[in-house]
Amino acid sequence: MKYILVVCSLVCAQLAVAGSIKWQSQEVNSAYKTIKLITLQLDEKLYAIPKGSRFELIEISNLNMIKVHLHKYKISNCPANNIETDLQLILVKQPRGSTSVGVNLTRGCVVEVFIDMKEYNTNSFLE
Repeated sequence: MKYILVVCSLVCAQLAVAGSIKWQSQEVNSAYKTIKLITLQLDEKLYAIPKGSRFELIEISNLNMIKVHLHKYKISNCPANNIETDLQLILVKQPRGSTSVGVNLTRGCVVEVFIDMKEYNTNSFLE
């Protein structure tokens, strides 16, 4: 019975990341959809970006001084057009375990995602 549970959990984990696209495979001016709910916070308020939200990649930058890649996405159906949230770590499921990326929402409904250079070839939370 334990064996069946282990196999089922591994299959479920693979399916959860099977549709995701790697950070490094994304292209500017392409649109993607979130595969998970993303919750961001500003003071005491929470802003939810629902699963299935459309993100258009508008810019990719290398921030060598802090060893991260920065992806900027314009979001459709923005939760609040004129706010800036705090930077938060968001867990991203991988075939074995998970990684995390820094995410915040800026004015004009731009989502910034900070990805550690070592983890740039991992799965994203987008498909």
